[in-house]
Amino acid sequence: MEIQYRHANPYSGRESVVLRIDGLLADQTVCVLIDAGENVSTADLLDEADDEYLSAVCLTHAHLDHYQSLGEALDHAAPLYAAPDTAQILEDVFEAGEDHYDLAGTDRVLEQLTPIDEWTQIVSGLRVCPVPAGHAPGAAGFLFEVEDGDERRTILITGDFTMRRAAGYPGFDPEAFVDVDAVVLTAATSADFESTLTDAVGTVCERVRAGSTVLATASGLTGVQIAYLLGHLTDERGEAWQIILVGQVATLYEQLGYDVPNVEAIPDFTDPSTVLTPGGVTIAGPEVPVDGSAGRLYETIADDPGATLVQLTGGATEPVTGDACTTHQFTLSNHPTEETIDDIVETLSPVHVVVTHQQGAAASQYKDKYDSFVWATDDTQTYTILDETGWTPPPWVTESTTRRVMAGTNATALRFGDGGMDLELPSVERADDVDLRAEGLDIDRLRDRLHDEPEGLAPKGVRGEQTTDADCPDTTNSVPDPNKAGMQSIDESDAEPSLTDIDARLQRIEAAVADSVVEAHVVDAGDGTILLRLEDPPDELEHGQQLRIRLPADLDTEDGHERNGRDDVDR
Repeated sequence: MEIQYRHANPYSGRESVVLRIDGLLADQTVCVLIDAGENVSTADLLDEADDEYLSAVCLTHAHLDHYQSLGEALDHAAPLYAAPDTAQILEDVFEAGEDHYDLAGTDRVLEQLTPIDEWTQIVSGLRVCPVPAGHAPGAAGFLFEVEDGDERRTILITGDFTMRRAAGYPGFDPEAFVDVDAVVLTAATSADFESTLTDAVGTVCERVRAGSTVLATASGLTGVQIAYLLGHLTDERGEAWQIILVGQVATLYEQLGYDVPNVEAIPDFTDPSTVLTPGGVTIAGPEVPVDGSAGRLYETIADDPGATLVQLTGGATEPVTGDACTTHQFTLSNHPTEETIDDIVETLSPVHVVVTHQQGAAASQYKDKYDSFVWATDDTQTYTILDETGWTPPPWVTESTTRRVMAGTNATALRFGDGGMDLELPSVERADDVDLRAEGLDIDRLRDRLHDEPEGLAPKGVRGEQTTDADCPDTTNSVPDPNKAGMQSIDESDAEPSLTDIDARLQRIEAAVADSVVEAHVVDAGDGTILLRLEDPPDELEHGQQLRIRLPADLDTEDGHERNGRDDVDR
């Protein structure tokens, strides 16, 4: 038996790899492609004259940089394997992607798509099973088991991964694998994902609490992930405000079968104002609001200084800036830290580590770092990691390194799956329980920022609810208390006031009774600017007018929101 690997797009994303296995089928090299990002071509990778044929393609998750060339790479009637929930959303992902990218052969891809959640035989002697990967909803890695007589080898493909959960989907667990010979390791890292995620969620919560109309823009799966976090966070805090998903974010949410508290999915809408709510958040894509659902909604709020745009990007796009609304941008790159990668390699202790999704110095830093053979190549060569003599070291390592690595190899390979010494693998299904810490949120930091005992994220009347008589005190035939109107009280212990003073006070009281009362929502526009949003402004109001605001005595000045949900505006 001989096992080789080759980068499928070393000059693009370097996330795609071909495994080649000789010795399983007579006169044929079994080839398996993992992911098909940009510029992956089966015609360039395989030579049919040498009996090289594609036996299967495995898709780790539904991000563009992993599926962009699927239609061109899927050849020889090979099945496309994916975890069930990635398979479930792939058609909708393609439909959205075709509007922005040149995706070919998507119909054929969907025809050959096969969801798997357990061990599946590719050819005699080769089988594969998906394993949890975190990173994004529905993402999975793949464990391959190769068997030739008494010889059994395992190859783990991590795909993009994290040890964190992703909207309920379990993260990668290195403790689940006790005997892995080779790891194809995604080495993309992020040192500040958890702090950035916490800041982004905290900012959305603060702006909603301030009464702002919040638009959060994100890619489809990131939008689902943020909605999951916000919905469960507000539910745990006993708060209820509207989280509205639109467009592809809403479609993916429904396709994946989510039912998160406070979250409503509205895939299609005609009037943007119906899905934008003061004191609520609307989540739409794409991640920068230049077109699509996000673009339509952004046009509605761009000139509103009381509105907020929160852009959640992957770092490859330029955020929108410079409009009247308050704008925030957060780069969310959901990958592990370098320390996490080191811990995983140490836990797995594989013979071979093939570094992907990094190049140059970022990939080379892993050489000579572990008690494994590390392959940090960046070319189109095919490299052999196992031949008839056993494990094959890279040509550049020394004999002492070879002896050191080989001394730690396990001569007895344990079998995963069904039969004999089988070991159970973790499920790729979404967990029923909710653990926001496991998702990467710094709950303690959020508590400090949002306060442990919340008064509610938005008062009644700010969430688009109809204000009832119970919410607003009856002012019919009542005379305002001068103290509550902010006027100087008459103290009988003072010297007797003049008739002029008494007359002036009576006029102010009469004016207060005669003035009209309108409903207004307080909006914190940031930078010390407080705005009032009138639900039904009188026709007499004009831009630039100065108004006198009469605040009721029961105004809750601690959190900036009036308890009964209204302010009285005298004009």
